[in-house]
Amino acid sequence: MKTILSNFEKNTVNIYALCRILIGLFFFIAGFNKLFHPIFQGYMLNTISSIGFPFPQFTANFTAFCECVFGLFLMLGLWTRISSVFLIIIILVALFTHDLSSIPKELVPIKPETGIYEVDPFTWLSYFLYLPQTLYLLFLLLFLFQGCTGFGIDTFRKTKSGNS
Repeated sequence: MKTILSNFEKNTVNIYALCRILIGLFFFIAGFNKLFHPIFQGYMLNTISSIGFPFPQFTANFTAFCECVFGLFLMLGLWTRISSVFLIIIILVALFTHDLSSIPKELVPIKPETGIYEVDPFTWLSYFLYLPQTLYLLFLLLFLFQGCTGFGIDTFRKTKSGNS
């Protein structure tokens, strides 16, 4: 058992770097699609317009650009903390303006005669934790506080300057 735990501890840095790279890749691809794919451009513009943000075309393009660029930076381990801050802001705005409204306010049972139930706090929390944005937010907070650990440009620059 100690050997298994020791192997997990040895690979913690690699697992952390893999999570950072994959989350960065997710944001890069999502932002890239919203910038250059007509279907995703339309989805993004409709979402931004329906929320009521001013200058919807600029806001959609700016948000997609930030997702793409800071996702790339996160993936490369470049300015990891700054990238995390920008992506956290994007996630929080998405959560509060769009995603929280997707959580149901009442539950309709299979048998209509049972009646409709109001969503209790624990059920609401389970819906909230089920949103993928919640997991992305937790990872980004980890990257914000931990910085670039393992493989990445920030780590290389820190090692090169002798500030290990």
